[in-house]
Amino acid sequence: MRDYLNAKEKNQFMVLQSVVQMMDGLRNSGVDGPRMSSILEDWSKRGNITKEEHKNLKTAETFLRKFLASVYNRLSPKEQEVIKKRLVKFDFKLVDDYTLKQLERDIKDKLKNAVMPREQFYSWCSEIMAVKCNGCTKDWNTCDLYDVFEDNYVPESGFDCKNCKFAYHLDEVEPNE
Repeated sequence: MRDYLNAKEKNQFMVLQSVVQMMDGLRNSGVDGPRMSSILEDWSKRGNITKEEHKNLKTAETFLRKFLASVYNRLSPKEQEVIKKRLVKFDFKLVDDYTLKQLERDIKDKLKNAVMPREQFYSWCSEIMAVKCNGCTKDWNTCDLYDVFEDNYVPESGFDCKNCKFAYHLDEVEPNE
């Protein structure tokens, strides 16, 4: 047996551990939720669980806990620490298909379009302009940067160069010797 989990096994372990934490009432968006014992009591009060179903659910909980403890105990101390740290940040949610598709669209959009604070964007633009626009003589119609700057409201250079409103000419300053 290995003393570590690969990425897929680790995610599966996290899901199962999260289920146990839900059974303990620890996973409901940061609010203590119902414990397995209270769920079983509630279902029993309403007469919506047989003795056999009750026993099966308790047995499943017991064996799930035994499985997780066994796997965790055979892992190296380093891997156990990784699991502990990841578990604090790990959560899974049941979502309907509409919500899932919306999340997937959001993720796809974020992968396609970078989003950053405007101040940071302008800072990056200044650095790019220092390399590409200082001394540039290209016609603005053939410049890929022109469209990006224009579409994102980057201020003009103010140099009134005939070829492009973002172009400018600054002489390099020689360092004092």
